[in-house]
Amino acid sequence: MIFAAPSAFFLLALLPVLWILQRRQRRADAIAYPSLGLFEGVPTTWRQRLLFIPPLCLHLALACLITCLARPQIETTDSREDREGISIQLLVDVSSSMDMDIQTEDGPMTRMEVAKKVMEEFVAGDGAELTGRPDDMIGIISFARYTDNVCPMTLGHDALVYMIRELTINDRPNEDGTAYGDATALAAAQLKAQEEREGALKSKVILLLTDGENNCGEQMPMQAAAMAKEWGIRLYTISLQNTRPSRLVTTEEGKFFRPQTVSESDQVLEKMALATGGVYRTAHDLDSLQAVYQEINTLEKTKLKEVEFSDLDDAFSRFALAALGLLLLRYILNATLLRISP
Repeated sequence: MIFAAPSAFFLLALLPVLWILQRRQRRADAIAYPSLGLFEGVPTTWRQRLLFIPPLCLHLALACLITCLARPQIETTDSREDREGISIQLLVDVSSSMDMDIQTEDGPMTRMEVAKKVMEEFVAGDGAELTGRPDDMIGIISFARYTDNVCPMTLGHDALVYMIRELTINDRPNEDGTAYGDATALAAAQLKAQEEREGALKSKVILLLTDGENNCGEQMPMQAAAMAKEWGIRLYTISLQNTRPSRLVTTEEGKFFRPQTVSESDQVLEKMALATGGVYRTAHDLDSLQAVYQEINTLEKTKLKEVEFSDLDDAFSRFALAALGLLLLRYILNATLLRISP
């Protein structure tokens, strides 16, 4: 317990003065006797033995009231974890080539099904390596010849997971193609708009997953990457391959396969990532794609900050109630059992 106005305790020095004044007053009001011999042999009654209680109650009540003036407070110290999430745009290719099968432990799955499974685990967690991104604002953009804003930036990850599960491969021949330049430009523009609305964002990230080259659209991939770089957005690019690449690359986050010779289309993806401070990775099956998302999950960590805070609660009420109880007890005793005057 602490006191906000401890100088009030100087008033306690007045209590001895009050006691002296009361004692003198009682002597002045006493009946004078010529000799105490008249009271020899008279026993002391229980009422006489308890006459000190009313004055004591008064002094204790005054001490409690003085304590109230000192503003007693109880300090409660606690701590909490503040999490500062990041803003992520997930870009996924839905062109017809994503319908090709990939062999998994559970049997063949299309590239689209594999991509959806790993994206869902990235957002919600898989109970193992991927812990989910509960504190991040995440949006989804799909693309083939045209881009589609599947889900705007949101913290409602249940709805986000539902949207991921509902993704389908484009089945209109006249809309088939791969325009990840347009998709990247749209994602960058949305992240920039969010920052203008909400203030500076800790981190802005685009995750681009495709299995082909940019062959349509209005924005060239490097132009979109330049926009992202100018606005402080990191771009991670992932290329789905037909077969396992032959070269193994080791990083601090794990081991990843990389083709001996990078195709022209993949060179563009690599340049996009490097230009913005991100990374370029390849994947050929479910496990390798999960490994890539695990690496990105490690690179883009949510900022944790432990904040300690103190809360002060006034505690004068207990002393005020004690003073009221003591004064009430004094009044009752003076009016009943320990009454000394008519």
